[in-house]
Amino acid sequence: WLDIFLPNTRIIIEPKIIGSIIGVQYIDGKLRKAINENSEDISKNILAIENIPKKIPIKNKIEIQGVLYDNKNRSNKNKRMVLTFTRNSNSKIKVLRFCAFKIYNCNINHFQTLQELKLLKFEIPQTQFTNFITDIEIYIQCWKDGKLFTSYPTDGIILKINSRKLQKYLQKNNLSTYCSYSIN
Repeated sequence: WLDIFLPNTRIIIEPKIIGSIIGVQYIDGKLRKAINENSEDISKNILAIENIPKKIPIKNKIEIQGVLYDNKNRSNKNKRMVLTFTRNSNSKIKVLRFCAFKIYNCNINHFQTLQELKLLKFEIPQTQFTNFITDIEIYIQCWKDGKLFTSYPTDGIILKINSRKLQKYLQKNNLSTYCSYSIN
C-alpha cells in the first residue's frame, strides 16, 4: 500500500478506536437516523449519547460515520459491550462517546473533513501527520509504547491518505484509501 506513494504524500495517522462503527443521518439539521455496523436502526438509543449533536447548522441531508466507544473500558471486549448497549435501552449507554471521522459523499480531503466535523461540534480523533513514509514505523512504536492516542481505547493505528485526488485514484483501482496496523 505504501509502496505506490510519492515521497511527499501526506499521511494522517489516527487511533484505531475499539468500539462500534455507526452512521448518523441529519436531514434539515436534525438528527433523524442512526445505523450500527450490522445495519440495525439504533436511532432511539443514540439520542441518549451526550456528545452526538442533536441539531447541526446544515440544510439538506448529511451522513456521518464514526465510532461509538466506552472510554472507561480499555479492554478488547469494548466493541461487544458497545454493540449490546446500542441494541438495548440501558442506563450504561450514557457512558458512551461518539468520535466522527467521515462525511459520506464529500469531495474534500480528509483533513478538511475532520475540520468540518469539528465545526459541527463533533468529537474528532486525535491525529498526527507525516509526509515521510519512513516516519510510520516511529508512530507505530510510539503507539506500542503507550505514548500516542492514550485518551482512547485502541488496538492499533490507522493510516489515511489526505489527498482527495489520490483517494479517487486508489478507489478507481480497487485499492483502499487507508490501512490499519493492529496488535492481535
